Formats: sequence, C-alpha cells, structure tokens
Amino acid sequence: MYSEKIYTYIKGHNLIQEKDKIVVAVSGGPDSMCLLHYLINYKKNTKIEIIAAHVNHHTRGIENVVEQKLIEKFCEENNIDIYVEDFIYKSNKNFHDEARKFRYDFFVSLCKKLNCNKIALAHHQDDQIETILFKILRGNNLNGYTGMKEIYDLDSNINIIRPFLNITKEEIVNYCDEFNIPYKIDSSNLKDKYTRNFLRHKIIPQFKELQPDLNNKILQLQQQLVEVNEYLEENAKTILEESIVIDSIDKLILDLSKIKHTHISVIRLILLNVFKKITNNKVELSYDKANNIIKNIFNEKPNITFDIGKGFYCIKEYDKLIFRKNLENSDNYIINVTEFGEYTLPNLMKINVENIEEKAKINNNSMIICYNSTMWPLVIRNRQEGDSIKTKIGNKKINRIFIDNKIPVSQRNIWPILTDLSGNILWVIGLQKAATKVDGNKEYILISVE
Repeated sequence: MYSEKIYTYIKGHNLIQEKDKIVVAVSGGPDSMCLLHYLINYKKNTKIEIIAAHVNHHTRGIENVVEQKLIEKFCEENNIDIYVEDFIYKSNKNFHDEARKFRYDFFVSLCKKLNCNKIALAHHQDDQIETILFKILRGNNLNGYTGMKEIYDLDSNINIIRPFLNITKEEIVNYCDEFNIPYKIDSSNLKDKYTRNFLRHKIIPQFKELQPDLNNKILQLQQQLVEVNEYLEENAKTILEESIVIDSIDKLILDLSKIKHTHISVIRLILLNVFKKITNNKVELSYDKANNIIKNIFNEKPNITFDIGKGFYCIKEYDKLIFRKNLENSDNYIINVTEFGEYTLPNLMKINVENIEEKAKINNNSMIICYNSTMWPLVIRNRQEGDSIKTKIGNKKINRIFIDNKIPVSQRNIWPILTDLSGNILWVIGLQKAATKVDGNKEYILISVE
C-alpha cells in the first residue's frame, strides 16, 4: 500500500526518469533507510542507478559509529556503493547551518564526481508541516511559507528530489516494520531544546487535539500559497526582465519607472530574485528589509543609499535602482541608520550602533549621543560642499579635518560622516567628533568603529 502511494507521487511529479543516477542521502534513521530500501526496489524495474551517501557528524560518540556501520552493512548486502564523509565542527557559527552546508556540498561534489543528476532526501509530510510552522514562527517570505519543494534545481544539472512528501512518519515506520528494515533513532531528536523538536513533541500534538486533521489543513494552505506564489513569480520574472538596464557580475541596475506601478506583492518577489542573483544567496531579504527598500523606492528623495548587508548596497538614483557590491566607485550616498546593528560603510569601515541605558567609556573609535527624536534616526553620508563641524572652539571645515589627518584625496569623497535627523554633523567617523552634550538622558546610542 505504501509503495503504491510513493510510486504514484513520484510519477505524478515526474521525480525520477529512466537513466537517472541518484545520490541517496542516508543518516541511518527510519526515514532515510526506508527511502534507500524503496529506491533499491524501484530500480529493479527501471534503468536507474543509486549511490548511498552518509555524513558522520561525530556528535554522539558510539551512536555515530553504530549508524555508519549499519548503513555500510545494509549497502553491502544490497550491492549498493556507499560514500562516507566526516564532518568535524570547529567554527563558532551555528552548528546546524554549518552541518547542512557541509552535507549539501558533499552531495553535490559526489554528483559531479560520479556524474549523478539527482539527490534524494527523505523529508516526509510531517517534516513539511514542521517546516511551515517553523517558518511562520521565525518569519519568512511568501516563497518560504510554501515549504519544501518536491523537486528543485540545486546546482547545474543537479536536482533535489523528495519522494516521501506525501507520506507520514507513521507510515514510514510501518513500512520499515513490514520489510524488516534496520534503522537507528538519533537521540538528539528526543531533546526539546531544539525548536523543531519542541514543535514536534509539544506544540503539534496540542494542535492535533484541536484539529485531528491538522496535516491536511496545513497542506491545503500550503497548496494555495504555492499557487499564488507561482502566479506572482511569473509576473515578477517578466517585469524584472523588462526593468533590467545593466546586468553584470557585481552590479544590477533596474528602471524604477517599470516597477513603481507594480503591485507591492510582485515588487517583493522582484527584490527577492534580485537579492538571490546579486548576492548569490549570501544576503537574506527579510520582511523589514524589503519594506525599507520599497519605502525608499517611493520616497521623493532622488538619491538614497542603504546597506543591505555583507558589503552589498542598494542605491536609488532618480529613476534607477542599483544593487551592487561595495560603493568604491560611487561618489554620493546616504545611508539611513534606522535600526541598531552593524553597518558596512563605503570605505569598508564597519560600525556598530547600540542602544544603551548607561554611558560607557569611549575612545577615538567610538561615540555616545543621546537617544531622542532630534537625534534618531541617524544618517551616514559622504561630504557635501561647505560641510563643517561644531567643535569646542568653533566650526571647523571638513576638508581641513581630512588634510590634518592626511586622508588621501581618493578617499575623501566616500569618507563617512554621521549626522542627526536635522543634518547636523556629529562625527567625521574615526577622525573628529562634534562638541555635543550627553547628560540628563535615560537612553544613549553608542556608535563604535571596528
């Protein structure tokens, strides 16, 4: 019964074709062992090849060893080639993000080495429900709320496929029991300290008390979101293609006159596609970031520059919207500091803007100002003609500060200057601070240069 259900899903979504060569990701748990077993049987009646791939994360001691041996034995018994890679976690970055990237890089490298065209993952229907709820909790874009795709392009001529998205965890375990498929349970999946596990063990069961048919209800919502997203994507793709003025490796310029009269939902998807393209998926387009860009698109100011993260910038110049890596070739810019956090400046300085309750010690690379409506939000811009800063002994020309500090002429036009909401210069960043009072306030802003 389960085999027929999976087969129908595979055929209905055209997941597997004759002569496919598939890397099967196997962890040793019931999901991936079931998938491996199913595909071994599937290939008996089709001209496909399968290869097993396992990553040993070395996080659970003997459990990892037992899992690897179980997979290796199963593959040997079924005459399946298996490739194993060791992941040793050494960085300070998120473990799960690093491990996931390592796995996918390993699978892709295997595909290229062995001339495989697909990677099969064992995500199932319950994983899909968890993913959608997880993204709702964390916040995402419309495409994110559509959940996992049954098939998508991961790399050149390499597709991810998920043949189990229409069956539940219970059905997988029953399948394993029916065919005596060996597997191991990852003990870390039993701990509720991870958000996904907490959803799985605590939240979803309570939802199902209210709505026993929870999976189907969420999948109905997902399907409608997929349909809406596909329609908007088609429109966004067409308008984006019509709007592109220049498309180079490190710069994308759009004609705003082609975008301004578009529905905001389509603009969001245009921006999402631009972010993926220009940053190579290195910068996430959050809901708030998209709103800020859209706000500046319709802002009456003709020239606005804002930092979108990791050295990438979005620049509005009259009827053009420019996305580029760094601002080294841009003379005029304005960066609106509307949020606390880190900003990368055009001269590659990095500043951190914090909200603090007590005054802190400062040095030449830091400054404290009062947090109030006359100061916030702040603006970072390049120099303008006639710029001067108020010091304890009077006003001083910005150009004289550059000369005194021996700043090269080539750097002066992009050197960052911090101003308040009214345009008063507070700091020629890293060089000269204005004479300002910071007493009698309950909150302060600490700006520091890294």
